[in-house]
Amino acid sequence: MRPSLVGWVVALALACSACAVDTTVTVKVREDGSGFVRVDLLADAEAVQTAEVGGGTLEQRIRLGDLTAAGWRVEPWVRNLDGSASLSLSKPFTEVGQAEGILRELNGDAGPLRDATFTRTRSFLATELGARASADMRALRTGVLEDTELMASLQAQGVDVNALDQALLAQLRDALTIRLVVELPGGHRSVMELPADQPASLETSVSVRDTKRVTLLVFAGLLALAAVVVALWPRRRGPRRRGRPHLPRAPRSRYVRRPEPHEPLSWEAVTSPTRGRTPPGS
Repeated sequence: MRPSLVGWVVALALACSACAVDTTVTVKVREDGSGFVRVDLLADAEAVQTAEVGGGTLEQRIRLGDLTAAGWRVEPWVRNLDGSASLSLSKPFTEVGQAEGILRELNGDAGPLRDATFTRTRSFLATELGARASADMRALRTGVLEDTELMASLQAQGVDVNALDQALLAQLRDALTIRLVVELPGGHRSVMELPADQPASLETSVSVRDTKRVTLLVFAGLLALAAVVVALWPRRRGPRRRGRPHLPRAPRSRYVRRPEPHEPLSWEAVTSPTRGRTPPGS
């Protein structure tokens, strides 16, 4: 079985009594369910000096070739001015469910992570992504009790193996700091710090709207509304027939016969409209 990264970190933390090893595990999930797991490790100057006692180097003492073979991208160690050193490694995934297996690779059998679940549920208008995880630093093990040959050798020298294991565990919990960070779409970031003496848990979720589908749904609704308006709009009258233009009829005037010159004028002839008269003779 491949040694996990936590196993190497535990070995580094146990190598010194007052050193500090800070580890941050980040799970980045995108909207489509892809993402990556990144580990950022920082060992203080004392941890680096202890690991390199006898002329060795960090690269030689902490071998990560198995992680590289498993698809991890391991960056070179970076030496800082204060004597500390930092290391970053990452592994991508194409489906959100793959993140659980990647975390198991990191955790191994001696790690504090007890459970981790990542989900992605897609509906018509939104996508919901969620994450749950639990961990307990008390689950860390030094590996002494699992190594039968080492136990036999220590017992032969009169060493109380159980007392030694408890002392190393206390040292390990003081030296090692682990946190889990989950980043979901929309800038949602949740952090789970792992205390030394009690369990910790993390639960977070986010719902991301499908803007393309929402836009199409609104557009379809507007089209349907426009169709209803057109269907209910009053119909106009048909066009007029071509032909002579329609002219308003003039009011009918009353015709009054003009009397002859030798006839006397009557009152009706005098008061009738001019339009009804005939022009006088020349």
